Order: sequence, then C-alpha cells, then structure tokens
Amino acid sequence: MGGAGFTEMLLLAVIALIVVGPQRLPRIARTVGKLTRQARNAWQGLQSELQAELDADHNRKIMEATQARANPPESSEQASTEEPPPETASENTRPDESADRN
Repeated sequence: MGGAGFTEMLLLAVIALIVVGPQRLPRIARTVGKLTRQARNAWQGLQSELQAELDADHNRKIMEATQARANPPESSEQASTEEPPPETASENTRPDESADRN
C-alpha cells in the first residue's frame, strides 16, 4: 500500500531512459538518490527530536507525580483528624468542681 513495486520501478526506469537519454541518466539518478537520502535523514531527525521531547515531557510528569506522592499537600481532612493541642489543667476543670474543693 503506497509503495512502488518492482514492475513500477522498472517501468519508470525505462521511461526515464527514453526521456533523458543514456548519458544524463546516471547523473540524474545520483541527484535523485542524494535528495531522497537527505529527505529521509531530515525526517528521521525530526522524528528523533519529537520523540526526545515527548520522552522528556513524560519523564517530567512522572517526576512531578512521584514528588507529589512523596510530599502530599496538607488538606483540611488531615487537619481535622489531628489531635488538638493539650489543654491546661485550669481549662479542664469546670467552675462547679473548683467550688466543691474549697
């Protein structure tokens, strides 16, 4: 699908030989080969840069998630489950108890 088979390539070579001639065909073939190689190298370079950026972004997200798990932000639920600070003895006693002791 989308690729040229052997017969198509052979037909193109015969047509190019007839149109261009036997003297100029090798030079044109080399030029087409160089251009094809440059285009392929440019495409592979673009793919590798894109993949490197995607990998870096993915790794950054993983690191952020790991740090978020290691240092969870304090929420109101956690604050309500914590024990209140210890109260002093004078605050714990009721006024009627202090009157009974005297």
